[in-house]
Amino acid sequence: MTENATRFEVSSATARSTGPERSRVSEALDRADSGTAVIEFIFAAIVLLIPVVYLMLALSQLQAASYATTSAAVSASRIAARDANPSERRAEDVAAMHFADFGLPDVPVTITYSCSGPCGQAGSLITANVETKVPLPGIPLLFGSANSPHITMRATHSDVVATTVQG
Repeated sequence: MTENATRFEVSSATARSTGPERSRVSEALDRADSGTAVIEFIFAAIVLLIPVVYLMLALSQLQAASYATTSAAVSASRIAARDANPSERRAEDVAAMHFADFGLPDVPVTITYSCSGPCGQAGSLITANVETKVPLPGIPLLFGSANSPHITMRATHSDVVATTVQG
């Protein structure tokens, strides 16, 4: 029992010492902790920074697709309001221009029209529906374009035919 008590006294005396023994202990602890800041920074960058950057890229691409889809719907309805037989090819070309302006040149676009009343008659309402499927950034490189996940964007815009359009 005295042997254990002696060991306890020695270890507690070492912990309470303020002389050269204490500085050797703190130096040993400092050396054991040196170099971990770089490892912690790399780990934090991988775990936190990379997902945040990917999220920013994905959100910016979706926002661009939203703007392009809305612009394409507005243009398509205006084209249809000015032409009794709207040229779907012309509307698709204008939609492709909008998507290229927003940095999405190869996104598939579907444009459909509906009319309330006779199409092309003054006062009738022409509605253009635009739908597109936007792939998430980087995913088509991994899985291929056909199998990549996507987000569907839809926009509609209606325009009134002001005067009777000659077809």
